[in-house]
Amino acid sequence: MVFYDKEGNVYEFNISKDDYFDRGTKAKIYRISDNECLKVMNRDPDNYLREYIYDVIKALALPTFVKINTPFYVKGKIKAYTMEYLKKANISILDMPIEYTLDNLNNMYMDLSILAKYWIDAYDLCRSNVIIGDTGMTIIDYDAYKKCASESEALFYSVMNLVYTFRKIYERALQEKGIDIDNMMIDNVTIAEYLSSYLFKNEYENYTEEPSKVLKRKIGDVKTPMDLFRNIKNI
Repeated sequence: MVFYDKEGNVYEFNISKDDYFDRGTKAKIYRISDNECLKVMNRDPDNYLREYIYDVIKALALPTFVKINTPFYVKGKIKAYTMEYLKKANISILDMPIEYTLDNLNNMYMDLSILAKYWIDAYDLCRSNVIIGDTGMTIIDYDAYKKCASESEALFYSVMNLVYTFRKIYERALQEKGIDIDNMMIDNVTIAEYLSSYLFKNEYENYTEEPSKVLKRKIGDVKTPMDLFRNIKNI
């Protein structure tokens, strides 16, 4: 694969287009070294990463955002870029200390607050765009982020996406343990309802404090997220 940076310099990677290790609806990810990977967009240029978004995120180097390195261009738009390679944790987030969830929720909120100062909304923030690692969670995909009309609008939507993302992370982790979240009950509601209507309720639309503080108040004194679900039948 051959790519060009903004100055026209040539970068050649000895990989096949079919050698990707991960993919999404808009891109494929290739491993190019022990510590770096290459993301290549696979749709038309109108869907390529916006240069303003790329430049701001790279310059800010926010701790919860994956490090992005060299952008490559086609017709003046970013077609691909290199970024940090991240390893996934071998343990479920539900079995980690509850502080892992709370700390990462808070850290992401703080970084999204900084990003919002540039009027950028984390529009595509979702479960599949977050890597859960041993020491922390990292946001990995910025391709669909967009510029809003104001800082408050950007923060509003980013926080909504953040809370939704954590709900979906918990849902998937429960399903991976073989738990039917749509039919098994907790506190007289299905687990899915418990997550969406209580634990990660849309009250965050009108948040007045950090989401991690709201969640901490709801969960009380538990050691792990799994402790919240101990009274489910068949667990």
